[in-house]
Amino acid sequence: MDDQRPMTRGGSRRPIVLIVDDDPSVLLLIDTLAERLGFQVKTASSGLQALEHLREGIRPAVILLDIMMERIDGATFLAHLRGMPEVAETPVIAMSTPAVLERVVPELPVDGSLLKPITLQVLEECLRRFNPAG
Repeated sequence: MDDQRPMTRGGSRRPIVLIVDDDPSVLLLIDTLAERLGFQVKTASSGLQALEHLREGIRPAVILLDIMMERIDGATFLAHLRGMPEVAETPVIAMSTPAVLERVVPELPVDGSLLKPITLQVLEECLRRFNPAG
């Protein structure tokens, strides 16, 4: 399969971060911050839309996943993701409020968590390991 990452000016590939959140302001904020950190950003306003992106061939280096969404919440999205062999091992970072993360994340197969509201410094610390060039 073709590499789904865009070329940087130096000829290397920028890693993709898939942001899944039903709040447009969160999508815009993280999109802007992740671009500054050297990522190509793909956004999805629902778990269903994120699954469609993955089925279409998007291969993110990491997925930032809002846990509390309507229709397909974070836990349901994760169950579907882990059942897709080509992307099942993709690292997932859960995003939510402290109360939700404290209650839900210990039960979920995620690789980390981000507390909302998200700042550039916190996002940079979280994403650093997924961007070797950054």
